[in-house]
Amino acid sequence: MKSNIPTELTTPWCRQILEDPKTEIFDIPSAATETGIPDISNSMFLRTLYKPDGIRAQINFIRPTSQPEAVTGREFCYLMYIGDGLDGKTGRAHGGFNALVLDHMCGWVAATASSSRAPLTASLTIDYKAPIQTPGIIFCRGWLLEMSGRKTWIQSVIEDEDGNVLAKGKALFVTARDEVKI
Repeated sequence: MKSNIPTELTTPWCRQILEDPKTEIFDIPSAATETGIPDISNSMFLRTLYKPDGIRAQINFIRPTSQPEAVTGREFCYLMYIGDGLDGKTGRAHGGFNALVLDHMCGWVAATASSSRAPLTASLTIDYKAPIQTPGIIFCRGWLLEMSGRKTWIQSVIEDEDGNVLAKGKALFVTARDEVKI
């Protein structure tokens, strides 16, 4: 296993995912991470969530997907070790945190699929299946469902170590029209 993997994400089930030769790790964000992308600060995560009692560790990667509805054959993934500072009820992450993570995942997929400006969330439907236990590790995956003109549809899920779906999101992202200068 790569030496830069945060210790919190070296559990056997995380190692199994990360050591798969088809897994392409490309980012290990933290409060010190800078996006380097103009107009995208990601300050919600960088300044607010990447804290010892929030998102303690995260790894972003891409791998092949087995989802038959995925149009690209790959999925974008996060492994996150989260703390109890994200609780809505003691020992359970706030439902708004689930929504934030699913929206963030869908936005990442949509932005990667877009060849122009970063798309914006138009709608996000979430199905809450089971609580996210804190502290603990979650696995979030997202994949492209469809693109048509300025519209992009994405599916995402948050799972536990046993593959149980904790929350599921389906989003529509829209890329802004080009500005018309007169």
